[in-house]
Amino acid sequence: MVDHVLRLKLALLASAFRPGVALARTIGVLLLAGSVGTGLIWLSTQVDVSLETHRAALVIVATAVSIGIAVAPLSAGLGSALEPRRFAAFPIAPRELALALGAAAAIGLPAVLAALLGISLERAWAGETAAVAAVVAAVLGAISIVIVSQYLVVVGDQLSVSTAARRTVTAIARTVIVVALASAIVTVAVVVVDSSDSAAQQLVATAGVLAHTPMGMLWAAPGSELAPMAARLVAGVVMVVVLALGWGVIVARLLESPQRARADAPRSSLGWFDLVPATPSGVIAARSLLYWTRDPRYRFVLLGLPLAPVIMMLAFAVAGAPLPPLWLLPLPVLALFLGWFSHNDVAYDHSAIWLHVAASFRGSSDRWGRAVPPLLLGVPIILALSPLLAVWSGVDEVLPALIGTSIGLLLTGLGISSVSSAIGAYPAARPGAGPFDQPPSLEARAGWSQALSLLAIIAFMAPTLLLVWWGFSDAQWFTVAGIAGIATGVGMLVLGIAAGGRAFRRRAPELLDLMLRT
Repeated sequence: MVDHVLRLKLALLASAFRPGVALARTIGVLLLAGSVGTGLIWLSTQVDVSLETHRAALVIVATAVSIGIAVAPLSAGLGSALEPRRFAAFPIAPRELALALGAAAAIGLPAVLAALLGISLERAWAGETAAVAAVVAAVLGAISIVIVSQYLVVVGDQLSVSTAARRTVTAIARTVIVVALASAIVTVAVVVVDSSDSAAQQLVATAGVLAHTPMGMLWAAPGSELAPMAARLVAGVVMVVVLALGWGVIVARLLESPQRARADAPRSSLGWFDLVPATPSGVIAARSLLYWTRDPRYRFVLLGLPLAPVIMMLAFAVAGAPLPPLWLLPLPVLALFLGWFSHNDVAYDHSAIWLHVAASFRGSSDRWGRAVPPLLLGVPIILALSPLLAVWSGVDEVLPALIGTSIGLLLTGLGISSVSSAIGAYPAARPGAGPFDQPPSLEARAGWSQALSLLAIIAFMAPTLLLVWWGFSDAQWFTVAGIAGIATGVGMLVLGIAAGGRAFRRRAPELLDLMLRT
């Protein structure tokens, strides 16, 4: 029985390498997993367990990565193919099926990453008195990650009773992975660039909390005193045994219980079109929202947007910039690129642009509709994260400037993009293409359009950025900068949509011809 399930798992893994979008997605996942694995091994050679901050960072990074690995099967959609209820129609004993599914879980990318995480822990403690405890903790930790991932696959399958629910589960899993990796990267950055006592205390306190949780107790065991170390290792053994026994019980229960009915979305529903006003701008907004939520070209950009601020923070930190004020950087950078991304939005329609050309509506309606998705995404993120990042930065009275500058960059970017997407459109990847697919032709004006639109956003926001700079000398300027940023953003958005709408209606036939030729 086990060998049949293992062959099925290998066949499922091989199916991920089919040519097309699946292959591009697989390559992207492998690159990400390879980067994580390589980073773990490299960090294990750089950590000095004699330092308290390094031991604390080791616990935090290992815990964050283990959480990301555990939810990985839900983000890929592969693990659900081996959900226990799919074998209910076959005469298989529950114990044999539980063993077979457990063995199959040990084959795949999550299991490999779990093993690399365990090896990294062992390498970090190699040559120390706690080396044996590190080996035991690494083995127990890797096994627990694999078993927990199977539990999550079952839970995800129970929740995925509709198309919307399945997408929600996948989106949550991917969000957890991004947050986990970001937490690990930030922890490493804090250790590298911030040697202050406050940063060290925060790391130690966080690691201490994680050490008392099932997620982090095994990773903290080698760095503990003898009695806590023994207690955590024993607790790890008990946890693995309970998880293994519980897995057999769950498999038996799922084989006996009836299937949950999967409710498909009502066929009469129009989705986003039911939620928007029955106006040209509303219809175009609904169509744009469909692109932003379902088109792989947009999804890839949305996943990559949070990486730009992190990379910039690391670059400045490595250059010697103090860490606390750097927390003011991510939100404006994210707003800048989110607004700038729409600078070639028309080209992403490809041949479907004929709908906008043939319809008798104002060009400003097209511009307003296309601005809705970035606004719905960017404004809540700015308002939600600004207070937190302002506190972390340690800069007094900076909150108005952070909110105003971020909103100003977003709105100004949308205003500039409304014009550039009409007068500077260039070929883009066709609908349905994978995130790594290139457009059939890419003219020189693509680079000019990208660079000029980005520079225009920064140029129009330069006065606000100057006021923010003055605010570091006199905090009163922060409030002025916030007001100036919002005023600039609103003005540029209105003017950009008006000018872009006229340009769109005037150049509509040329835009259609460009899209059809590419």
